[in-house]
Amino acid sequence: MTNKDVSAGLHRLTRLLQLTGADMHRVRAYQRAEGIVRGLAEDLNDIDPQSLDGIGASLAETIRELLQTGTTAQEQALLAEVPAGLLQVMEIPDVGPKHTRLMWEHLGVESVDDVEAAAKAGRIRDIPGLGARSEQKILANLERWRQHQSRTRRPDALALAEPLLAAVRAADGVVQASLAGSLRRGRDTIGDLDILAAAADSAAAMKAFTSHPSVEEVVLAGETKATVLLAGGVSADLRVVAPESWGAALQYFTGSQAHNIAVRGRAQRRGMTLNEYSLRRLDDDSVVASATEEEIYAALDLPWIPPELREGRGELERPLPRLLEVSDLRGDLHCHTLWSDGARSIAEMAAEAVALGHDYLAITDHSGSLNIANGLDEQRIAEQAKEIAAVREQFPDLLLLHGIEADILADGTVDLDPECTAALDLVIGSVHVHTNLPPDEMTERILAAVRSGRIHILGHPTGRLLGRRDPYEFDIDAVFAACHEHGVAVEINSQSQRLDLDDTLARRAVDAGLTIVINTDAHRLDELHTLHQGVMQARRAWLGPEPIANSVAGAPPLGRPPARRE
Repeated sequence: MTNKDVSAGLHRLTRLLQLTGADMHRVRAYQRAEGIVRGLAEDLNDIDPQSLDGIGASLAETIRELLQTGTTAQEQALLAEVPAGLLQVMEIPDVGPKHTRLMWEHLGVESVDDVEAAAKAGRIRDIPGLGARSEQKILANLERWRQHQSRTRRPDALALAEPLLAAVRAADGVVQASLAGSLRRGRDTIGDLDILAAAADSAAAMKAFTSHPSVEEVVLAGETKATVLLAGGVSADLRVVAPESWGAALQYFTGSQAHNIAVRGRAQRRGMTLNEYSLRRLDDDSVVASATEEEIYAALDLPWIPPELREGRGELERPLPRLLEVSDLRGDLHCHTLWSDGARSIAEMAAEAVALGHDYLAITDHSGSLNIANGLDEQRIAEQAKEIAAVREQFPDLLLLHGIEADILADGTVDLDPECTAALDLVIGSVHVHTNLPPDEMTERILAAVRSGRIHILGHPTGRLLGRRDPYEFDIDAVFAACHEHGVAVEINSQSQRLDLDDTLARRAVDAGLTIVINTDAHRLDELHTLHQGVMQARRAWLGPEPIANSVAGAPPLGRPPARRE
């Protein structure tokens, strides 16, 4: 069993414990263990689980059992109490363990299909504590959840595609290989994975692709095209082209459709035709360009257009900007530690930031109102300040900032005492609960926090969870205007489930005069490595370093000079 298998087993146990009403401290311990395992660089098969910080004797034994059998006696005992299908029911946005258990106890639902049938029959509204509004909300969320199941979040798609791409690149005779399609363009979610290779003989590339260990089913295996199914039913395609057609094929299969239509139209107006094989003259069918994308675009009097911009948004007519690079970023202003719901200590997060070459890192654990995340009250924040001061001495080359991710409460109040937050280096204001307020109430709630003068960054502004929850409904232009007036930056959150702001809203924010902060919201060491996901959002928004506060061109939106500045 792999680390990923163990992490998945711990996740199942966490959900079963929640469903059966286990003590919250026990649930939190399993959640934390899941995060520790998921972010672990070492192979669990080679180490003693109890040697890991945060893993006690009982959890270590659970991990050993998962490594040996893929399950545990505890999981089997819990599954004897509740139907296994309820684990999937809990994945429906905003259903959770409480509502899942109510539907099971009152209506006998045991699966997502049962929930859908009960909702359509009007039976959920009769459950005490739910009602007609909850029933309609569950049905709407279920329909959205089903729609999302056909798409894969970009970071997850990359994790599936990159091993396949590496195998194809290493195959005999392959001279070029690349991701293509929406994944190369950096879309938030992906339908199918597309890989393109150039080789005079396609046989080795096709074999490397179809026989890869991650392939669960070979759907099609032709001479130059193959389709396979990966974990979770994700479909992946490989196309092999002749090396001389590489550039034309890569341009064509990268897309988007709107971009390709515009490029082909430009070619036709210049007396040429473009397809996946070459750019040719219409009068004599001679090849103008085919080997590289740069040649294709140059022959059409265009610069090479970065894939992220190929969405049919005027990229052929507008001047292209110098896009943001990961190397432009100087630090990360949002991460969590063992003090709240993170999986690592302050010192461990700081050491990883140093290894990444960051100039600064902000520790921003959750505030006290978020009980499920073990949020900090004023007393614990004061205690944490002492630890941060000690860790600063260990890492003199890192500017270690003390911040907080303060909950924006339902009435717009920023959690914690104002004197406490004023003493911190920065405050991120975020909505975590009561996410279904009417649009006007949600707007006023966020506006109140922005206007309070107590927050410096609006965290994951729309609250979306890809594949699980749509953005909050609120007047985002009014919020952007208030952020501009009160000097509040807005976040691009690089978490794989968030990627929030999206590209279009990030562009609107900058057009409204706002500053963007790209953060990881890391809860584990490996998540500190995900700034590139936020950078992709910024690149798709046509952004360079200038509007990014934590870039070489910006300045972090700090509340006060920290104990040690650059």
